[in-house]
Amino acid sequence: MIELSITSWAEAQSLVKPLRYQVFVIEQKVPEDMEWDEFDEIAWHAIVTADNQTIGTGRLIMHDRIAKIGRMAVQSSRRNQGIGKSILNELIQTAKEKGAQECLLHAQVHAIAFYAKEDFEPHGPIFDEAGIPHVEMRLIL
Repeated sequence: MIELSITSWAEAQSLVKPLRYQVFVIEQKVPEDMEWDEFDEIAWHAIVTADNQTIGTGRLIMHDRIAKIGRMAVQSSRRNQGIGKSILNELIQTAKEKGAQECLLHAQVHAIAFYAKEDFEPHGPIFDEAGIPHVEMRLIL
């Protein structure tokens, strides 16, 4: 059974750190000191579990009426099964409930089409983040 929940960093930390480390630090070669930041503590975290294992995560940071989605990760063996879409939609819904009028995110260039399917639109030029090409994308709520 797959379960998705939204929680605080205090509750999420031990569950999401191993997955984020595997996806970002190991697979994508993001420097470890860039993966963990002060925003984790103030963010809302999506956690997807199956068979007592964390298989997906993402976070939502509120800045007034703007919600920033980030750190979206799905276990490699569980990709292309709709888990990322479920995480994204739950984070968008949480942003709406918290009063956001807009969601923004930094999409890795290869993931632009994934976010575009959920009505995010590219905004601005491609830029480097942790050695990976990204573009800002926005969704008006």
